[in-house]
Amino acid sequence: MRSVRIGMVVLIAGMASCSGDDGWQPDPCQGVTCPSHSSCQNQGGTAVCTCDGGWVMWQDTACIPTGCSPECDEVDVGECLDATNFSVCRLVDDCPTMVAGECPSDQHCVNGNCFHNEVPTCDAGTNPSADVAEPVYVRQVTAPQVWTGWWSSPAVVDLDGDGAKEIIGAFYTVVVWDAEGNELSRISHDERVYAPVVVADLENDGIMEIAVGRSGAWVDVYEWRDGGLVDKAGWPQSTCAAGNCSEVRGLAAADIDHDSNIEIVATNTQGNDGPQVYVFNPDGTMFQPAGISWPAWPRYNVLTGDGGDADANGIGHHGFGCYGLNVGIGDINDDDDLEIIVTYDNHHINAFRNDGTSITSDTSYFSQRGGDYDGLPLDWGQFIRYIDPQVEDDHYHLHIGEWPGPSWTYWAQWTHSPPIVLDIDGDGNNEVAGLPNAEINSPYETHFHALMVLDGDYATEGNRSARRTPGWETLPQTGMPIDGAGGVVPAPAAVNIIGDELPEIVAPDADGHLYAWGPDATQLWAYDYAQGLQVGASEAAVVDLNADGQPEIIFGTYGAAEDAGRLIILSSSGQLLHELPLTQSSGSINGLLAAPTVVDVDGDGTLEIVLLTANDQIHIYNVPGSEENCLLWPTGRANYLRNGMGPHAIRP
Repeated sequence: MRSVRIGMVVLIAGMASCSGDDGWQPDPCQGVTCPSHSSCQNQGGTAVCTCDGGWVMWQDTACIPTGCSPECDEVDVGECLDATNFSVCRLVDDCPTMVAGECPSDQHCVNGNCFHNEVPTCDAGTNPSADVAEPVYVRQVTAPQVWTGWWSSPAVVDLDGDGAKEIIGAFYTVVVWDAEGNELSRISHDERVYAPVVVADLENDGIMEIAVGRSGAWVDVYEWRDGGLVDKAGWPQSTCAAGNCSEVRGLAAADIDHDSNIEIVATNTQGNDGPQVYVFNPDGTMFQPAGISWPAWPRYNVLTGDGGDADANGIGHHGFGCYGLNVGIGDINDDDDLEIIVTYDNHHINAFRNDGTSITSDTSYFSQRGGDYDGLPLDWGQFIRYIDPQVEDDHYHLHIGEWPGPSWTYWAQWTHSPPIVLDIDGDGNNEVAGLPNAEINSPYETHFHALMVLDGDYATEGNRSARRTPGWETLPQTGMPIDGAGGVVPAPAAVNIIGDELPEIVAPDADGHLYAWGPDATQLWAYDYAQGLQVGASEAAVVDLNADGQPEIIFGTYGAAEDAGRLIILSSSGQLLHELPLTQSSGSINGLLAAPTVVDVDGDGTLEIVLLTANDQIHIYNVPGSEENCLLWPTGRANYLRNGMGPHAIRP
């Protein structure tokens, strides 16, 4: 064994036991402070500090990234413990180490390991640059009397086919500007637009539409005609039900039945006394596929029998509140149609067919436990997900042990957890991913978020429907939410950022970090965007900003302080490249909640970063030296259909 050189460590001991003044405490972890990137676990009455996933204990004193402890020498722990630089490495005696430098020219570094660039992330541009240029501020596009911007990521689209793009922003008013920031049209209302607008030619007739969901339970669709917004015939449509008119907070679209028309899916915050999920045709009527005897939508319904939710599998379906971009679309089974994935505030995630019925989970594994329907199947949306895989195995498969609940184990809460569909393991079949918050105790306390990846319903995989994807049995976890972070929506982006064949998942979290996880559930890196402040972060855009074929990660921060807003650009290995303060105005929220949109706005061949801020403003930055060669996840929810289908979602 060769010697190991150790840099300065500023963390405390990694293993401890504790006791009260009388020599005994019910909770041995009480009062214990563990090193960064670890948590205290009660193991046989002893408090043991256990490192987070992707981190290992070093000499019982500190948690360091796994890449910091190869079986070789020259490990500079001081470099490892620098959270912004621990992905920088070089080879010493053919061994990856954590000292300043770089990998060989044919490799790149992630989390202390050099990866061969055998499969480029995407094609390089015509004139690649070694460095990412600092974005240059172009202009502020003012939007008087439109009020706060929420998670409504802007769109930049050529609406009339004249070769020039228009900018679409939605606040409490929908506004369209030209590329120079001149207002062209607006439609005003006094109700919040929470989710990103959908922009598409819904009927393939050459007329572009803009779909908007807003508070008051409305879904609007506008056509772009003669240089302005006009109400489309058949719209708006209401999602009011059971005497309640709940806010529409999720909006996505896709041609779910492959008939060349694009359907619109809306989710709202309705409680358990009415439906939360609506699917509309382009003309505003409710979507109804041929060949079924029941009304397909909305869901859940109160019908019994075929297509009914009230008595499905005996126990029925029950939803509650979709509070934050809670809808995704994609193909997760063997038919040719697309499925609709919805997450709820009652610990459920469901997968709907386009006829409104729910996909059944793996009948060889999941079944009902006890009661009148013992042993009957469970659909995706009929059972609570728990963080601990053993709890799910005991409860839903083996039917043994204590009945689970938040009094003693973490359950998954999907209150504002946007789902995505992706092929994470490269087998040609899609999985479903999302980040529920882990709750425990009463009243419920969120201690972290967990990244859950679930199999689709494919015969070639043994119909492992709703089961944890192999390798993802133990869920990667984030940290404790920051007080005052303001409810981060942990919207994941599935993209290839390290140059292998499989996607990584990048997502913000309320603990003050932006995370990247590999396809094997390992944490690649976690960037500390909070820097000790009470701020949250937007969904990330993932785009190549210097035409070298390797993408960068672009996102923003927000908070109550006037200086909370920052535009942040990271390398694919999580290193800070640029951080720019956003122009602020006094308000209850300042900065960027909505995902950036990265696109060539003015047609000059270079990219702009378009930001819709909380302060009723659009900000535009130009990135010198950029090209349109690699737009992997260029806007909120991957695309202007806002359905979460990125480049690694297999299309039927």
